[in-house]
Amino acid sequence: MKTILFCLFVFITMLLPFHISRAYGQSVEKISTIKNPLAQLEAALQLPVKFEGDTLKLKNALAPLLEMADKKRSVALKWAYYMRMADGLSIAYDRKNAASERYYRLAEQLLRVHPDTELEMLGCAREGYYNFIYRRVKEAFPFFLRANDLKSKVNIKKNPLVVKHYQFMASFYSYIGDQANAVVYLEEALPFSKSASRERVDLINSIAVYLDKDSLNHQAFTYLNRAMKEAELAKDSVWIGIISGNLADHAWRNGNHEHAIALVKKNIDLSMRYNERKDAMRANLNLANWYIELKEWKLAEQYVIACESLMEDKPYFLKYKVELAKSKSGIMRGLGRSGEELKQLHLYLTLKDSLEKRVNDKEIQRMLWQRESEKYNRTIQATEERRIRTKRMYQFIGIVLILIFAIVVLLVNKSKIKIKMRNTLLERDQLALAYEKQLLDQEMLMLRNSLNESTDTIRQNDVTIQQLREELVKISEADPAYMTQVTDNLNALLQYHIMTDERWQKFKQVFNKVYPAYLTQMRETYPKVTENDLKILALLKLDLSNASMSDLLCVSVEAVRKAKQRLKKKLEQTQE
Repeated sequence: MKTILFCLFVFITMLLPFHISRAYGQSVEKISTIKNPLAQLEAALQLPVKFEGDTLKLKNALAPLLEMADKKRSVALKWAYYMRMADGLSIAYDRKNAASERYYRLAEQLLRVHPDTELEMLGCAREGYYNFIYRRVKEAFPFFLRANDLKSKVNIKKNPLVVKHYQFMASFYSYIGDQANAVVYLEEALPFSKSASRERVDLINSIAVYLDKDSLNHQAFTYLNRAMKEAELAKDSVWIGIISGNLADHAWRNGNHEHAIALVKKNIDLSMRYNERKDAMRANLNLANWYIELKEWKLAEQYVIACESLMEDKPYFLKYKVELAKSKSGIMRGLGRSGEELKQLHLYLTLKDSLEKRVNDKEIQRMLWQRESEKYNRTIQATEERRIRTKRMYQFIGIVLILIFAIVVLLVNKSKIKIKMRNTLLERDQLALAYEKQLLDQEMLMLRNSLNESTDTIRQNDVTIQQLREELVKISEADPAYMTQVTDNLNALLQYHIMTDERWQKFKQVFNKVYPAYLTQMRETYPKVTENDLKILALLKLDLSNASMSDLLCVSVEAVRKAKQRLKKKLEQTQE
């Protein structure tokens, strides 16, 4: 029985990718029937990519889209495939990952071969938002900067899913504190949203929120009323509740407390009814704070408890936990519970420290954004200046070429005379070079003879020195007076024979003329060689024995051997 069940499981597993591919292939077939290229691209960008972390299902689901893109040779559809694969993989891994970034790079390479400004802008916006939502804000900067730079160069009517992509941009700009730019993006996207739709209500409400953050309360209030009308037309109870809460803030600031409380209670009721827990949590906390202002401690405590029950242990809720702890300490003080008040104050200070660290990080990111923006603008300006300089340079070159051509035409009649003069001068130079070469050959011959004579002299002196040394050994005891004479002769000969620094410099000058660039090339090829190493190399070039080298350098034969061994190691190390 178990074997049968296992075989059935394997069979179903094998068939599953085929069925998934077939199911999504049918949706891709529907996309292929769409005639409008923009609508077709929008449909491709909305294909489902959530498969509970199953990347195989994701690939099978989107494979028909890639096949259709290749069949139609559609750059836009292939770009959409790369984007959806990147989206699906980021959802599957729930973090930044190399697989998603690989598909972003493929999309980037595709547009390098087939440039498309609209797709490039949206690709930057999507990858920037991908980094942004996974808290890689600094990495998101270049993409949002590039997308913002391209915005003025694109035709917004050719952009697919304008609302969605412009919301990406607006969210980021709001985060870094540029509410004005966030509002600009949403207002440009507004005409592309459907009337009386949740998407349009969200856009208008977001504009109001961003204006409120910039303390433009009157304009924000206007947009909130507009959003409420759209929500009522759409009969969207969730958004009616959310906007009621936002309108309540304005009513409270204007002193209309009863109306504000009624609006917030409406917000809480609708949010709880449609399971919008986050919004209900915010509304309960807001109402609790207002009751604290009114010194209605029991009512404030009731809504604080309701708020706390809706909170979750996630980073998003930290700022609300700080506010909640502060509100609870105020309520405990009003109710005369000093012990609870101190406990909540301690919690408030602890949470506040954590929040301030985040706020500081956010401020640092804003400063980094300003710096990156300035750097990017300077780069763009420098690029434009280089373009202008290049253009002017080409213009200048064109003018110069025209002048040169004119001069050549004018001088064509004089060219024969110049050629004759040039030939005469060339013949004279050739004669001078031949004479100079003859002199150099003679000088080289003399130097070579001089070096050969010096080498022969060294060898002869070496023989004489050896004879004197042998004679010293023989008469060391027999004739002391004659031994002194021989010793003096030997010392005099050695004194003349030893290569001092002064003699080395003169010798090197002659050697360099006979063997030009030999020592220089050795020093360049083997940078570790010393001046003493160069002496050894020069003497080796002259084929002198170790004994001759020892006398010349005034060292022992063993020292010469060791010097040659060290030199050999240096040369081998350099070659390796």
